[in-house]
Amino acid sequence: MAKKSLFYIFIGAIIVVVLGFIAGIIIHNKPVGLNNEPIEPGVVSIPKTGLYSEEAIFGFEKDASGWEIPDWCFKDDSYKGVNVSVSETFAKEGVSSLALMCDFPGEKWATAYVEVQKYFDWTAYKAVSIDVFLPSEAPVGLKAKMILTVGKDWTWTEMTNSISLVPGKWTTITASIVPGSIDWRGAKVLDEFRADVKKLGVRIESNKAAYSSPVYIDNVRLEVK
Repeated sequence: MAKKSLFYIFIGAIIVVVLGFIAGIIIHNKPVGLNNEPIEPGVVSIPKTGLYSEEAIFGFEKDASGWEIPDWCFKDDSYKGVNVSVSETFAKEGVSSLALMCDFPGEKWATAYVEVQKYFDWTAYKAVSIDVFLPSEAPVGLKAKMILTVGKDWTWTEMTNSISLVPGKWTTITASIVPGSIDWRGAKVLDEFRADVKKLGVRIESNKAAYSSPVYIDNVRLEVK
């Protein structure tokens, strides 16, 4: 009887040791997420970055960051931009955006243009994007596009297409800057093109729609990969 008891004690001890060994392996090989933090059972670790990431270059949180209406616009009767300012009325990111005051008379095509002059080297990026907000009281029919000034000859280069703005909503305007992109009218997009961007501009267009209020620009950014 005593021998049988000792046998069961021995078997029980072996089982405890084996279970402890297995538990140690499980703990040691516990899956980890970002920053080597353990993932608890039932918790899915999702990377913070997806297939691409973005880098903000203008957010207009403190000032206009050099964005302005160029002098020549005030000499062209088709250009109806009045002024630019930083506004907290609407913002896509943060608390403020760039407000471009427009004064479109209606019954004829008109536009408002704002730009920033700065040397940009965008060879490490694949696209440039901006967000544009049109207040709900604005008419249907306004559009927006980006314009680049590039190269040693300061070549004016427009997006191939203007993008329709929706009253009461933010609209994202995106254009590819990878070699071979067809998003820029009449331009051959090579590394030389995106390595020497002198200006970035935004043009708001009205095709006979009357509108005398601001359009808001925010979250100017580049797609990294």
